[in-house]
Amino acid sequence: MRKNLKMKTSSSFEFPASIVKLYFYCPQIPYLVLNFGLKERVTELMVAGREKHVERLRRLKKRGWEVNVFLRSDRYGIYGYVDAFKKEEDGYVVLELKNTEYRKNVVKMHLYQAACYALMVEENFGRVCRIEIEYDDRKVSFPFTTGIKKYCVSIINKIRKIADGELVSYRIDERRCKNCGFLKFCKGI
Repeated sequence: MRKNLKMKTSSSFEFPASIVKLYFYCPQIPYLVLNFGLKERVTELMVAGREKHVERLRRLKKRGWEVNVFLRSDRYGIYGYVDAFKKEEDGYVVLELKNTEYRKNVVKMHLYQAACYALMVEENFGRVCRIEIEYDDRKVSFPFTTGIKKYCVSIINKIRKIADGELVSYRIDERRCKNCGFLKFCKGI
């Protein structure tokens, strides 16, 4: 199984695991971030969300979770801050916090962002049994299966190709463009 999950490149290039979420929103965003160093504009809503996020992490820490831990994966070439994880009988649980209400159409992007963090926890600490995503109004849980791992690694490999300058082919969802922090940059690309 481990051979199937290895990176397909020997490049030492690393990128933040949060890029995976951006890839699912629009594959053009990782292209702009990784090839041009662009950053998303920070909104008042984002600042307020960070304050709420810090408070939620504080409560989790009091309940025995490891919180806001910086991890790196040499195997997959990703890094980032894991919101929270803890050891249970059958392995580690990785928790990703989202300051929004649950919507079925965004779960996939959040799941695979959390799966990247789970890959890092597994590489650094041991087997991950479950991923949880906690929204403002509910918590969803997924077993950390081989299928999730393989698909996550395939997305990491696609992002690596984007970082190498490979052109991005995708169907534009113009509804997402209206709220995108990168709209002014990608309009002409």
